[in-house]
Amino acid sequence: MQTLRVGSRIRLTWESSSRRDVNEAREFFSRHTRQGWLAARRNSEYKRVLEFNPEHGELWFIPLSEGG
Repeated sequence: MQTLRVGSRIRLTWESSSRRDVNEAREFFSRHTRQGWLAARRNSEYKRVLEFNPEHGELWFIPLSEGG
């Protein structure tokens, strides 16, 4: 699992075939969404994610101050 800060946003990536990475990413997702961060997937635009899916392999976390 890796995190990268891009401005005020956080990009979370993990290897979906690694049980350890998936568990760490799930914990990160739970902790940050409880703290009020918006979890999203990014294609051409950000789309909100309401539950963790290990197959995604990447999520973006956007603080509420940016419209999350």
